[in-house]
Amino acid sequence: MKKIILILISITLVSCDFAKKQNKSKFDHISEKDTTCLNDIIEAKNDIQKGKLVYCHTMGGLLYHGLRSEKELTLVLKRNNIEFRGIVVSDVEDKNQTHCYCSFMREMISEKYGKKFIDSILTVSDKLYLKNSVNDTLYYADCDIRPKYPNDTSKYQDDFSIVLQKEVETKITYPKDYKKRRINNDSAYAFVDIRFYVNKKGKATIANFNFQFDLQTNHKFDKELKEEIKKYLKTEKWKPAQIRGQNVNSDMVFRYELK
Repeated sequence: MKKIILILISITLVSCDFAKKQNKSKFDHISEKDTTCLNDIIEAKNDIQKGKLVYCHTMGGLLYHGLRSEKELTLVLKRNNIEFRGIVVSDVEDKNQTHCYCSFMREMISEKYGKKFIDSILTVSDKLYLKNSVNDTLYYADCDIRPKYPNDTSKYQDDFSIVLQKEVETKITYPKDYKKRRINNDSAYAFVDIRFYVNKKGKATIANFNFQFDLQTNHKFDKELKEEIKKYLKTEKWKPAQIRGQNVNSDMVFRYELK
């Protein structure tokens, strides 16, 4: 904790006046046609004159994914009189109209605090996040390395384990009247999402099953299939999730494809 405080102090001490900077900027020659960017620059300059600096973090578009250390980063930035802003980008872009408020602000922050300031702040905030949540059960997608099913050596970062799939499908017995999905039909589907909780020592607990069928009549077998699949799931010797090289508690969802 002492190291983190020292880093924060050293970061805060590095500052200079915008007016003294004579460096060339990529915003010096924006096309008159790019009214979006020009208006963004006007807005940013007005904010700066009011003493407001903003650091933007892009959260994605349709596949929104927030910054795991947003809470910590917001507090650290605030100590340096900088506001945090999460940005959701549009999947539809106009090449002639660019949103440059955030990139202009980033350049101004770099001028005032130095080019390495943002990277240092992000590192400090992420370390604080780990310290604050080290005993929590974390969302698997927020981890640097997700939990791995026993004996699965693949470097997957999704919700499928070929080891789990093969081990269960070689042993599972389906209910007598279960109807298999129609293989030649692209819209046919039958699967179950299995949620686990995996602790730092690699011990897993089965939390729940979520069955999905295109043939709705198969839902009457949910309970029976759940008990059958559970018999073949391993809960020992998982590789736990990691953040910054440290084992953490997390959840994990694996999809098992049904016949």
